[in-house]
Amino acid sequence: MKIWIDLDNSPHVLFFKPFIERLEREEVETLLTVRSFAQTEELASRHGLRYHVIGEHRNPLHFAGRVSATLRRAGKLRQFVRQHKPDVAVSHGSRALVLAAWSLRIPSMTLYDYEFVSARIFNRLSHRVLAPATIAQERLMAQGLDPRKLVPYPGLKEEAYIYDFRPNSVVLKELQLDPNRLIITVRPQANWAHYHDPQSEVLFRALIERLRLQREAQVVILPRTASQREELIAQYRLGEPPFKVLERAVDALSLMWHSDAVFSGGGTMVREAALLGVNIYSTFAGKLGGADQQLVSTGRLKIVHDPAEFSCMVFSKRRALSQLRPNGQTETREFIYRQILDFASAHVSEMPVPVAV
Repeated sequence: MKIWIDLDNSPHVLFFKPFIERLEREEVETLLTVRSFAQTEELASRHGLRYHVIGEHRNPLHFAGRVSATLRRAGKLRQFVRQHKPDVAVSHGSRALVLAAWSLRIPSMTLYDYEFVSARIFNRLSHRVLAPATIAQERLMAQGLDPRKLVPYPGLKEEAYIYDFRPNSVVLKELQLDPNRLIITVRPQANWAHYHDPQSEVLFRALIERLRLQREAQVVILPRTASQREELIAQYRLGEPPFKVLERAVDALSLMWHSDAVFSGGGTMVREAALLGVNIYSTFAGKLGGADQQLVSTGRLKIVHDPAEFSCMVFSKRRALSQLRPNGQTETREFIYRQILDFASAHVSEMPVPVAV
């Protein structure tokens, strides 16, 4: 049995790592491909994964350009994967994988955890779709998902790995951060995402101007790409204290653990911070997904709606967090792992040999 997994974005490294390691322990062969984007390669290397880099991120401004970029990477994946003959393909929202697998008649399973993402390719071409049970199924059906393909899973995707986390203070030395002073971590929004709302940029600018007044603070900004880093420094004048705009990937979980507040314009870091128990504020202005709504309802996540809210914020050193129990909650990980194994087992005997064209 051979399972092809594509890491399309940096959050997928931590998510898939425990599944890859367990599959290999159980002597299931894995074929791992990575898109060159947002420190995905660097993180995969740091976590000891063996992978093949296929394709890179492109940032077209228009829909047609994004479609073209996806098709181009799908073609590269197809050319590479056909030589390795995997039995099934699995990803967390990799459109290129789904297209390449479909063209080779390789059954694919897709996970995604934001119901307002453009999901037509996933819903139509994937053989099985996993989404958090917190998302109303009616929303997924409205996007064209066949309910017979849907498998709701318990918890949030971040719970597949977050309970293995043990905080490490090395990141403070790496970044020359004083633990006795205020530490604030900021993750900018993905301006290129099709679901991006320009209001997120308004909120981000207001946040930066508020933090600029916090002269005693250490504000660590985690850009998504090298080009975004350059743009942020130039556009928001971030080349001087209290800001540190990072050039490379770091142990972001440990950084957030040691932070007194975290602001993020994206989903994964928001949910990671909330599960860790950090003071987390979301500056994402798009439609709020079911996964984040659950965290808001339980008081673990705060949503910033108005730029004026930043002027009322008071920052201070917080109390030490309670450490998570290793493997404290395994329900999400175990459920998803069993789905991957079940999906592969169901299709391994049906897998046709790709025909050269």
